[in-house]
Amino acid sequence: MAFGVVVIVSFGTWFYGYGVLVEPIIEETGWSESLLSTAYGLGLLAGGLGAILVGRLADRTGAKRVFAMAALGSAVGTAVVATAPVVGVFTVAAILTNGIVGAAGYYSLIHATIARLAPAARHRAITTNTLWGAFASPVFLPLMAWLALSHGWRSAVAITGALVAGAFAAAAVLVPAGPPAPQGPHPSLLSGLGDAWRQRAIRLLLVAVFLGGVVTSVLFLYQVPTMVEAGLLLTTASALAGARGLFQLAGRLPLPWLVDRFGARLVLRLSLALIGSSSLLLLVSGHIIPAAAFIVLGGISVGAFTTLENIYATEVIDPSMFGTLLGLYSLVRGLGAALGPSGAGALTDLTSTRAWALVSIAVLAAVGGLLIPRRTSPS
Repeated sequence: MAFGVVVIVSFGTWFYGYGVLVEPIIEETGWSESLLSTAYGLGLLAGGLGAILVGRLADRTGAKRVFAMAALGSAVGTAVVATAPVVGVFTVAAILTNGIVGAAGYYSLIHATIARLAPAARHRAITTNTLWGAFASPVFLPLMAWLALSHGWRSAVAITGALVAGAFAAAAVLVPAGPPAPQGPHPSLLSGLGDAWRQRAIRLLLVAVFLGGVVTSVLFLYQVPTMVEAGLLLTTASALAGARGLFQLAGRLPLPWLVDRFGARLVLRLSLALIGSSSLLLLVSGHIIPAAAFIVLGGISVGAFTTLENIYATEVIDPSMFGTLLGLYSLVRGLGAALGPSGAGALTDLTSTRAWALVSIAVLAAVGGLLIPRRTSPS
């Protein structure tokens, strides 16, 4: 339960909820939207880089110390953000606080810790944790909007930031210490990453994760505008896109049974291929039947893929590197998610249609599925 609360408050505040505060911040302060947006993007990047560092620390000392440090760091950062007198102070504090919350509160560290604490039940435990995470947006988007409108954006930051720090502190107290780290000298971070990169399975998995980031980000970006361009009303397209998020839960619920029956690798490959197939349905989404089919197929496949990528990673990598390498996967996935929309936008400008971008991600999804390697290390 402690891990579930951590992912809800972490994703709900700085990943989803930040966007709710942008307009209230601009109205009160007159600060530039471009600076606020840049702070968000750099904060996500900081979280990806930080995930490697906190994962490394967790591999060597356990996650309890990481959660305790995150509680203190997020509390201090939140206080600075909420009281920032000028945009420069706000920007630096927001980047650092977002980075701390992302590094310690998103799935990479949580799932690495679950895999280490419950190796025999990690499939079910990781799936359950992502089900908790699905409630982050429904809970925190309206909460932060209400706080900002009723009490101001600074109070919204302070109150929700206190919830984040409290969740980290509770995790630091409640999470078991876990098995002791291997004795003897530890390789340096760069040496450990280099050793991992020399393994073919790790390289292939990183490429597949990168392509998964590209495909899902473009799909999320283009789902509404493509439906509108195809003939649906904006309100209808937006409602359908929201329903797709609900179907992600349907993609996650049967995963423990599917993985036990067919293996994580096969289900992961199929889920990525189905994401690509769903993107092709957007090309004919002006009619309600293919649009609804996209919602069901896209939601289920995205829900399965975003859960299975960490589950399968723990079957491929050395348990002593769970935290470090899942942090690396988080960073690589984030790079794909950042570059995907840029490439899709350039291709759309070049061809004057979104069709080629959607066809491209269908191809990339198929390639990514084929690249997912066989397990070569003990689980």
